[in-house]
Amino acid sequence: MDIAAQALIQLQMYLMVLARIGGVFGFAPVFGSHNIPRQAKIALSLVLALVIFPGIPLSPGDHWNSLPSYAFCIGKEIVVGVIIGYVAALITTAMQLAGQFIDMQIGFGLVNIVDPVSGTQVTVIGQLHYIIAILLFLKTNSHHLLLTAVSESYQLVPVDGSFLGEICQSGLVALFGKMFSLAFRIAAPVTCALLLTDIVLAVMARAVPQMNVFIVGFPLKIFAGLFILAVTIPAVIGILGQSFHGLGQSIALILGSVR
Repeated sequence: MDIAAQALIQLQMYLMVLARIGGVFGFAPVFGSHNIPRQAKIALSLVLALVIFPGIPLSPGDHWNSLPSYAFCIGKEIVVGVIIGYVAALITTAMQLAGQFIDMQIGFGLVNIVDPVSGTQVTVIGQLHYIIAILLFLKTNSHHLLLTAVSESYQLVPVDGSFLGEICQSGLVALFGKMFSLAFRIAAPVTCALLLTDIVLAVMARAVPQMNVFIVGFPLKIFAGLFILAVTIPAVIGILGQSFHGLGQSIALILGSVR
């Protein structure tokens, strides 16, 4: 094999590695933020691909001899990268979902603000939870775990042009179940406290019909909700930290069936 052919093979491999990393940066927390300029994302993707590329064995096959087959392999690498980034984003999404549950109970459900990170409208407590999740994501070095998972993903899904099989449905269902379970666990203390507050207000409304329950109940629910929220933040951080530490196992669970 001449030098030109070997250089072409290495260039093809580098572009495939770059495609997987680009897919990760499209959805992963922090890396996929709209606040980060596209030029910075492209530059970081090029550098990371250059770092990871030498450790990947070169095993090109005949399927790279045609442009359609190579384009299919590039598409497969992008899908694998999107899966990795999406799995990481599910944890922060669960935190934001828990905040939206709390907002609906407190009465902040109609107060929406624009999230500069995702470019979407979110509720107040949901945005607070999302910021806490991002800060904890960086504090626990989960971004390092994510990059490590990208590097180790080639052991589960090698760059050999193999067909992208069906993703394990049970793994996806379990992952989404964990996301909703995490959201309910985070929101449960505040929602339960507000439910008890509603029960007390209902009893007071029956006992004292002259009292305006709406005027009394609205600020009372806000105070009770914010107080319980402040008290439970340390426990929420502990639960969220455990989820971030299991990020690598969650990614391996999904990629283990991508063959």
